Amino acid sequence: MDTSLARKLDGMERWRDGLLGDLAAAGEARLTWRPGGTAWSALDTVQHLVLVEEGVVGYARKKLLGPPQPDGGLPGRLRFALFVAAMRSPLRFRAPVPQVLPKETVPLARLQERWTEGGAALRALLEGLGEEREQALFFRHPVAGPLGPAETVAFLHEHGRHHEAILRRAWASPGAPAA
Repeated sequence: MDTSLARKLDGMERWRDGLLGDLAAAGEARLTWRPGGTAWSALDTVQHLVLVEEGVVGYARKKLLGPPQPDGGLPGRLRFALFVAAMRSPLRFRAPVPQVLPKETVPLARLQERWTEGGAALRALLEGLGEEREQALFFRHPVAGPLGPAETVAFLHEHGRHHEAILRRAWASPGAPAA
């Protein structure tokens, strides 16, 4: 894995560990509270992030079985830049596929375990990439399109930070349980 990709992955893992630490320090009432009574709780949000990463790893494993396919090239990078700009905005979006929607309440400890395992699986896949795969399709996002390995890591990180911002705004709103 090239050093730039390794730094991106390390940064994403530090962010994930920090978020999980903050969530572990939050009380149960805060973890299960649903803004407006129907929005995702913190546990739902983490489960969504875990499901997305597990889906990315599963997709990448299948893609790596076949010959390398081109990533999105320059048009794909421009499309991805627009996607990232949208993720950094305060706008909220519907999940583009139902497989990444939270299905049940899962305890934080189990989600942390799954997320750490998913991160290790992602790292192993990225470390095993040959040079011919560094610019090849690694994951195809339903909206952002075909992504190479570096863009995939950037997507996972931006997506997580997008949801963290939504969660922190919800926790700062009137009626949110105290930490």
